[in-house]
Amino acid sequence: MTTVYFIRHAQPDYNIHEDLIRPLSEKGLNDRLLVTEFLMDKEINVILSSPYKRAVDTVSDFAARKNLSVSTVDDFRERKVDSVWIEDFESFSAMQWADFLYKLSDGECLAQVQERNIAALNKVLAQYKDQNIVIGTHGTALSTIINFYDNSYNYDDFKAMVNIMPWVVRMTFDGYDCAGMEKIDLFKPGFKPDPDQCKVCTFDAGTLKAYRFVVIFARYCDKWLYCRAKDRNTYETAGGHIEQGETPYDAAKRELYEETGAIGFELTSVFDYSVHRPNEYSNGQVYFARIQELGDMPGYEMAEVRMFDTIPDVMRFPMILPVLYERLQLSDI
Repeated sequence: MTTVYFIRHAQPDYNIHEDLIRPLSEKGLNDRLLVTEFLMDKEINVILSSPYKRAVDTVSDFAARKNLSVSTVDDFRERKVDSVWIEDFESFSAMQWADFLYKLSDGECLAQVQERNIAALNKVLAQYKDQNIVIGTHGTALSTIINFYDNSYNYDDFKAMVNIMPWVVRMTFDGYDCAGMEKIDLFKPGFKPDPDQCKVCTFDAGTLKAYRFVVIFARYCDKWLYCRAKDRNTYETAGGHIEQGETPYDAAKRELYEETGAIGFELTSVFDYSVHRPNEYSNGQVYFARIQELGDMPGYEMAEVRMFDTIPDVMRFPMILPVLYERLQLSDI
């Protein structure tokens, strides 16, 4: 896996209107130390940045402390608004997010910004495979990158982060595919949003790629089979993380045995899903298992299996499981 830490620059000095040379404000110079502190234990191999001074300066303190150089990549630069200063930036941004092709006469549309940033990122992912990378970037440029991998990210999300400077987005990549994303507010260290605040999206099988999880709905003796962990009183499907080197199918076979004891079964990929929380998202694949034979329960995390007519009343992941179960009912299984 390749890990990229996108660092949105600290507060700039808005008295300087020229994008290339706009420096950090005094507050920005102080706040960039939050970036340094955050990155110190991340085993960073490479530091890249937009060529704009405010982006370079935000990561340069960390670079100096780690005796690393900062290499600039022109295509990571911020969106060009126009050749003149725009006073009503909020209205302009709203129009651009409403129409990714909207631009002023001498500016860029968001589609153009996204295209060149993703092209630059793909070159980085090819060159620095399986390394930990820092990229100094900007609010709009970074937002178009997020939108590329998560098209539910919209103008409201952009507005929610526009005044957070600096800001960090951590992405993990399996090849060129984004396998996970976490948004980190350095001004709220340790903040964890309510795990029940999430949006679940489903897609045809094979749509998403870069899967992190598998979920297995299992039928046995014309009932749905759910399992209960030793330290919980809720029931859940078999499933879990895809381990290093596993395919989703391999992970589903392993999890089904480890969590139910199934030793004879037919396993089919049914659909993909993605869970979006306030600060992160991850992709998974849903499988259907028709179990012919159960063996002894393996001595892993599960205490028991139990059969139900539908989904359990007392369930783990109550915001996720019903959505996946409903989609499963529409599938040809």
